[in-house]
Amino acid sequence: MKKENKVKVLVFAGALIAMNIVLSRLLVLNIGPTLRITVSQTPVYLAGFWFGPVVGGVCGFLGDLIGSLLQGYAPNPFISLSAILTGVLPGIASYLIKKRMEIWHVLGVLVLNGLIGSLGFTCIGLHLYYGTPWAVLYAGRIVQTILLTAVNTVLVFFLYRSPLTGLVKKSVASSMRRGNRHVADKG
Repeated sequence: MKKENKVKVLVFAGALIAMNIVLSRLLVLNIGPTLRITVSQTPVYLAGFWFGPVVGGVCGFLGDLIGSLLQGYAPNPFISLSAILTGVLPGIASYLIKKRMEIWHVLGVLVLNGLIGSLGFTCIGLHLYYGTPWAVLYAGRIVQTILLTAVNTVLVFFLYRSPLTGLVKKSVASSMRRGNRHVADKG
């Protein structure tokens, strides 16, 4: 990957991390200490779909880390792992799906992330941190996970299928073509 291409990916990733932080810290409905209604994962899902599992995972981790520190609490490693998976799973799916992305592809990735992340690692982290009984955690988080999976599936699908994806991919690809042309001109 050329240096200019890396810079463009870094800039896009930074913007997606900032969107994640703003959405998760400012546009959120907190219901007690363990339940939050927010679409903050949407930018992280897009980072994974657009740039792959490494960039997606880094966006998820940095969004969680910076957001935690801004709110004055220590990051929870289990919740951080869940945030990483939010970017990694779409990245893996984008490599495996060779044809046009359909809504059921997005739904499948988000359901898997909900099961492993929200109902798995996040519940473990919340249980260890707050001592909340499992039945209480799962009762609220199952409803939250179903609701947010449905909302995020629609958001991610339509944003991915929008001209925004073409703009992002064209911008990153154009710097690669220019870089290759520049090398070819020297030869």
